[in-house]
Amino acid sequence: MPKNHGDYESDSYGHNHKPDSCRPETSCSPNWWFWANQSSGQRGPQGPAGPQGEPGPTGPQGAHGDPGGPTGPQGAQGETGPTGPTGATGATGATGATGATGATGPTGPGQILQPFVNANITGVQQIPDGGAVHFPLSAQMSQYYVNGVDYNGTDTFTITRAGLYSLTCVLSLDDGNDPGNSFLIEINGTSAVAPAANLGTVGPIVLTRVGYYAVDTTLRIINGSGHEVTLKYACGTTSNTGHMSLFRFADDAVTPRTLEPDDSEH
Repeated sequence: MPKNHGDYESDSYGHNHKPDSCRPETSCSPNWWFWANQSSGQRGPQGPAGPQGEPGPTGPQGAHGDPGGPTGPQGAQGETGPTGPTGATGATGATGATGATGATGPTGPGQILQPFVNANITGVQQIPDGGAVHFPLSAQMSQYYVNGVDYNGTDTFTITRAGLYSLTCVLSLDDGNDPGNSFLIEINGTSAVAPAANLGTVGPIVLTRVGYYAVDTTLRIINGSGHEVTLKYACGTTSNTGHMSLFRFADDAVTPRTLEPDDSEH
């Protein structure tokens, strides 16, 4: 507050004036009016800032900025992924055209005649125990046929080509032999196989065997009865005392069969 009539104060606009007690309508000293018409005094200190006003409206959107910089270099190739599953099999294509006929092969060998023997047993033969049956002599060509098998002209046949052979021999016993007569196939003069017997005193004996024979194997039909046996033709025909057939039918040997434990029971 002013202390005397010479004091003054500044209004909010920066003008110096006397307080209300010294306004013209009051009884102030005449000196105040003198000083009021003089130049303004020194400005007082700035007052405190007023409260912040409300935000103004948002301005218009600015122009779109330039696009980014240039595209960077391509990255390194990634690793190959795992192989996918196999696809379904496609449809079968159309059959191609028939190719040209190939050249004719060489002519094969002619007819291959396998070794064989077809021999009659003739007349009356008295065969001692262990003795061999005699076949027609080589001069009697009408009684036997031999191909690829050697014949000694009496009782022995020798294999000249190895292989599987089938042998069948039929003998006719004369009436009056002792009972219990047996004949066998002798191989190489030592081994006797495939025995056949007639327990009576008359009638036929039939020997048969399939076996592998190597080259130079010898074959004979021998008496294994333990006594002499007489062979004889019948019905007035001297060539029907007996008959032997031997023929080759394959190359390989027979593989022996191993019996299983249960086989012995059958």
